[in-house]
Amino acid sequence: MNRLLAIALIAAPLAVLSPQASAQYTGPGAGTAASTVADARAQRDDHPVVLRGTLVAKLGKERYQFRDASGQIEVEIDDEDLPPQAIGADTVVELHGKVDTHRFKPTDIDVDRVIVVPAR
Repeated sequence: MNRLLAIALIAAPLAVLSPQASAQYTGPGAGTAASTVADARAQRDDHPVVLRGTLVAKLGKERYQFRDASGQIEVEIDDEDLPPQAIGADTVVELHGKVDTHRFKPTDIDVDRVIVVPAR
């Protein structure tokens, strides 16, 4: 009987707290990820972005020029975040990351994940 009571006392708080662990704030200020280069340039530092377009040039170590229909922006992609397949200047990719604003240089994007979009 004591074991059953102990198990019930341990399980009850866990059951109550579990749904709260996956809840997310969706009210004002939650914002959505910017989806174009033009939108990303207008955002504050660390704002999430999901961009779809092409990497048109490699500018240096882990730095690339990205282009979509609204413009171009420099992106930083760590080597370990690149997918295993080759990416050319005409390969459509989806970049997941965040806006990185600077005081004395242009805004760029810090990319966390690169997905190659399958050709249609």
